[in-house]
Amino acid sequence: MSTHAVSPYVLVGVDGSSSALRAVCWAAQEAHRRGIRLVIAHVVDTGLLTYGPDVQAMFVEEIEKIGHDVSAPAEQRVEKHYPSVPTSTVTAAGIPAGELVGLSEHAVLTVVGASGRGGFSAALLGSVAMALITDGRSPVAVIRSPHDAPVPQTGPVIVGVDGGECSEEAIAWAFDEASRRRTSLIAVHSWMFYSTTIKPFPTSVSDSRARAAQAVEEREVIAERLAGWQEKYPDVHVERVTEMGQPADHLLDLARNAQLVVIGCRGHGELTGIWFDSVTRTLIHRADCPVLVARHKATRNKETMTERAH
Repeated sequence: MSTHAVSPYVLVGVDGSSSALRAVCWAAQEAHRRGIRLVIAHVVDTGLLTYGPDVQAMFVEEIEKIGHDVSAPAEQRVEKHYPSVPTSTVTAAGIPAGELVGLSEHAVLTVVGASGRGGFSAALLGSVAMALITDGRSPVAVIRSPHDAPVPQTGPVIVGVDGGECSEEAIAWAFDEASRRRTSLIAVHSWMFYSTTIKPFPTSVSDSRARAAQAVEEREVIAERLAGWQEKYPDVHVERVTEMGQPADHLLDLARNAQLVVIGCRGHGELTGIWFDSVTRTLIHRADCPVLVARHKATRNKETMTERAH
């Protein structure tokens, strides 16, 4: 794929599983909303194979055929439901995570399913998704739905706000997604209170006051992060949720009735620490709706996010 004058696209990885087909439909809908093309990618995992040079040569000759067999049902699904979306396919051989990271270079968004083929699918999904999140060049959406049911199409968009700079990308994506989907946005900020007493639960007057004061400060955090965004997206109704407790628990609870959860990361290996790692892993394995991990991308075409699909 040329690195010159590449038009923006949504990238989706497929492996022939039903989960991948759901991801393809979700990705096609996203491409349709943005008025851009869809690239369907299949990677033949050579890391699972052991062979000599002669067998390897024979295998390479079959790569395109394998890619076609896997990608054809996905293409047919897009043609049936989103015929106006320009679609192309890419077949590669190598380690799936590494190949998809490379293909994400010019992607507006990279999409993967929540499970793949085989009994080890959950572990494989986790490694591929986390590799894309940490090393990829675009935001990553992991398409989840409860008990393999249809991917949720209704409900609000949820965004996790942690007070760090990475929240800015997550908030930008969340407002944009909520506006395109014509739905509301719930901004969630979770915080922990650490007592200055030696008791397991804060019971002293000083702790109660400190907790109340911290609650005020935490509400100011989310207010500062959202400042300006509601003016930019007046069509999006915003609800603010500020709660003491574990972020993953609050987000998982709200995800039950949502169509998308958005969280942020800095990208290029600079994650937001333990909070990011634990929350992200929890959400991509347990959330009842798709999870989008927004990341800072210096070369990202910001106009692509703010333009409306016609």
